[in-house]
Amino acid sequence: MEGLVVAVVGGSGFLGQHVVAQLLAVQPSVKEIRVIDSKSYKPVIESPPEAAATVVFRRYDVVDEAEMEKALAGVEAVINCSAITPDFRKEDLGYDNRGRRVNLDGVKSLVAACQVAGVRVLVHTSTLAVVMGGVRILEHTEPLTPEVSESHLVLGQYAIDRRRAEEVVLNAHGSATLKGGALQTVVLRPPLLYGEGDRSFVPVIVRLARAGGDRVPSVGDPEAFIQAAYVGNVAAAHVCALRKLLSGADEGLQECGGLPIYVTDNTPPNNLPGLAHPFIQHLNLHPSRLLPYWMVYLMLMLTAIWTAVWAVLGFASRPSSLPSLILHRFSGTATVVSKMRAELCIGYSPPYSWSEAQRRANLYYCKKIT
Repeated sequence: MEGLVVAVVGGSGFLGQHVVAQLLAVQPSVKEIRVIDSKSYKPVIESPPEAAATVVFRRYDVVDEAEMEKALAGVEAVINCSAITPDFRKEDLGYDNRGRRVNLDGVKSLVAACQVAGVRVLVHTSTLAVVMGGVRILEHTEPLTPEVSESHLVLGQYAIDRRRAEEVVLNAHGSATLKGGALQTVVLRPPLLYGEGDRSFVPVIVRLARAGGDRVPSVGDPEAFIQAAYVGNVAAAHVCALRKLLSGADEGLQECGGLPIYVTDNTPPNNLPGLAHPFIQHLNLHPSRLLPYWMVYLMLMLTAIWTAVWAVLGFASRPSSLPSLILHRFSGTATVVSKMRAELCIGYSPPYSWSEAQRRANLYYCKKIT
C-alpha cells in the first residue's frame, strides 16, 4: 500500500470527508487522494497536521460512465461513499429518480469505469437498511441474518436500490480489467451515523423537538433497540478494508473479497430517542413519555391522512412535531448486528472509544445545534 492514488467518490459528503481524513493519517502509504463529487469539497474536520498526501478535488457526476473513466485515470483503489440518503422528514424519504440514478445506476457506471481504468480495489459503502424488514436481528452475523424479500424492506425503494447496488459490486469481484489483472470488491454495511458533518440524524431529532415545544418525540418501539456508530470509526473500517484487499493474504485474517461486512462500534444500542440523548443534553430538551409502538403508529396514520386531505383542500400545513410514519417504522425494528466479520476479515477495531466518540461528536453538535 505504498505510494497509492486513491479515489474517494462522494468524498465531499458526511462519511466521505472522514474517509479522506483517515487516508491522510496513513502516511506515507497514500500519495494522492482524489475526491470525486458533484459538490465542492469543504471538509468540516481538520486534516492531520503531519499529512503529506495531496488532496485533489475533481467535480464529476458518478452517473456518467465516460466522466468516471476520466476521473479514475491512474487510480489504483476506489472507496465509494456516494449515495442519496433518506430524508426522514418525508414519508417518501425524498427519494426520487435522482436517488435511483446515484444509488443504483451510478454504482453500475462506477464499476464499469473501474474495470476500464484498471482499478485494483473497490470498497463500496452500503447500509444496514438492506436487511431491515421487520424481522428482529439480535447480534446476527452476515450469514445468519434472516432473509428479507425486497417487498418487506422497511425503507422501500431506497433500500431496494441499495441492495441491488450491493449485488452489482459483489458480482464484479474478480472481474477482469482492461489494464490486466482483476478488480477486487467488498461491501461495508454501517448503521445510522453520528458525528462531525451529521445532518440527517441528530439535527432531525432536534427539529422535531423544537417543533413540539422542546420535547423529544416518542418515536419507534421503546424496546426495539437499533444501532448507531461514530462516523470516524466507520471511515477507519473503509481504510482497513482497502488495506486488506490491496495486501492480499494477511496472517490471522480471513478473505474479505466479494463479501458484505457489517461495520459497527461500541456505541450502545438504544431506541432512537435514547441514541440521540447523549448529543442533545446541552439543549435542555425534555423527553416525551414513551408510548406503545402501535398507539403512535395509529396516531401517525391518522395525521398523515389528515395532512393529505388538508393539502388537497389547498391549505399549507405547519412544521409537525410528530415524526414521519416511515421514521417510526424504521425505529420500531430491532436491529443489532455483530461486527465479528469486520474483525476477522479486515482487522477492524474501532479506533475511537464510545467516550471519545461522544466527546468529538458533541464538540461539533454544540457548535452547530443551539
